Amino acid sequence: MKIAVFSDVHANLAALQAVLDDIERAGVTTRLCLGDSVGYGADPRACFDLLLESCDVLLAGNHDLAASGRLPMDRFSGLARHAVHYARDLLTESQRKALAELHDEEWWGELLLVHASPADPSEFPYVRDAEAAREQFDGRTFKAAFYGHTHMPLVFQDDGERVGLTLRPRIEIARATRYLCNVGSVGQPRDQDPRACWTLYDTEARTISFRRVAYDVDAASARIKEVGLPDALAARLLVGV
Repeated sequence: MKIAVFSDVHANLAALQAVLDDIERAGVTTRLCLGDSVGYGADPRACFDLLLESCDVLLAGNHDLAASGRLPMDRFSGLARHAVHYARDLLTESQRKALAELHDEEWWGELLLVHASPADPSEFPYVRDAEAAREQFDGRTFKAAFYGHTHMPLVFQDDGERVGLTLRPRIEIARATRYLCNVGSVGQPRDQDPRACWTLYDTEARTISFRRVAYDVDAASARIKEVGLPDALAARLLVGV
């Protein structure tokens, strides 16, 4: 079975449409989204509706919870707070209610799905290094967990002795190893590659693969300026930071 796992669309409609098209071309019908449908980008309403329509699982991210009123705004930087206010004002009442009702975690077979933290899904730490990943492996029982939040595609591996990190675009899954996979970001990559990112989990081939999808980043950046969001949000989209 082939499963598409992706996260952090952040109201970038052009990137989301490009990823959904690529998922369809790859022959994948199962779509799991790990949250942050809104924030940063220009089109929160359209993105959220498309995700609700397209995904088998849609989780809550911290930007989603802030836009719905479930998470305090003081946990966000100035730029992020500005974008969350924009999303909150633009979303309909029914969309805000739907965002507030999204789950913090889901199991999909043996896969644990969260936005940021397997050990504590209702919190949003940044798991970027092996030390932070060790806390996640120790804090929760899972064979494979998928998360987003940091916008950096990578895989941590726990073989029982040490936690390793790989940035390879494709890895083979060993039966005796546990995995913590960050699926990257569809709409706001931060690994200096502005292309949209999604992750393909193949249960038969036993592989995890990162796929990059080109889309019109210039148009998405211009759209952010067009709706009156800060220029800095538009600029960083162009360089993937």
